[in-house]
Amino acid sequence: MDIIIKKSTNLNEVAKLFEQHKDTPFTYLTNIPLVEMLSQLESFQIFVAEVNGETVGCIHCLNYIYDCGYVGGLLIHRDFRKMGIGSKLLNAALSSLSTRHVYLFVEEENTVAIRLFEKTGFKGIYKRFYSVVSTPLVETSEEDSIITSDIDWDVFKETTGFQERNGVVNFGYYPVKVTRDMFEDLRASNKILRCGSVIAIVENSHGLTVGEHLYTFNDHIVENLHGVDASRSIVEVNPFYMEPRLSDLVSLVNRLISLGEVHDKTYDGDPVVSKPLFKGKKGALTMEYKKHKGS
Repeated sequence: MDIIIKKSTNLNEVAKLFEQHKDTPFTYLTNIPLVEMLSQLESFQIFVAEVNGETVGCIHCLNYIYDCGYVGGLLIHRDFRKMGIGSKLLNAALSSLSTRHVYLFVEEENTVAIRLFEKTGFKGIYKRFYSVVSTPLVETSEEDSIITSDIDWDVFKETTGFQERNGVVNFGYYPVKVTRDMFEDLRASNKILRCGSVIAIVENSHGLTVGEHLYTFNDHIVENLHGVDASRSIVEVNPFYMEPRLSDLVSLVNRLISLGEVHDKTYDGDPVVSKPLFKGKKGALTMEYKKHKGS
């Protein structure tokens, strides 16, 4: 049996494959409108697997920012599983990306997919945890701390949360690796803020409803999309702690709420966002692939 792996722009075949498996666990129909929207981007690619002209597998990938990429939407037709098609698609996507780091999201219960990703070289780094704040949180008894962007890299990389997340943050939905160069670039743009004991990477983003799911994209993505409603303002906050002080994060969130709905994006085990006040929820596992030089 000949299996052909190739790039594709045939969105109908991808949509058909997802519709055929809509009742299968870990098949998300939100991938259909998401792929349709992101296909407008030059940095976005779709790969499919074909057998006798029939699409039996798909995956998409994106060259993002700060030398980081993303893969997602991997799906293999139920009649063509355990034939190595998933590995072929994953390797094709990875080879097409020019970034040093590549990320993906996967549910922890999806053990079959996780084994495939690990076999390919991905490593699980943290389970996502997030909180949405649309109105000011309760006032604390302490005075609000001063917000500043005067933060040193050597201090930041020693904070609680940095090692726990392997230096990775969600920046406009997709994960990115925080290097010293990225840190300095964000600090110069006032996207790294300190409020008391909290140091946060902050990004002004947009909430886009795709299907029934809300995605948070930053200007890097939205500026290259047409026909989307990007009027919903969202402030993404990735918090790190010199000390896990609830009052300081509350103070920062309350200050930022005037700019839009605040989405705290962190890891399962965050000592502050896990507090009942934030009403946080667990998300998918974030996995990381690091390309070797020359690959």
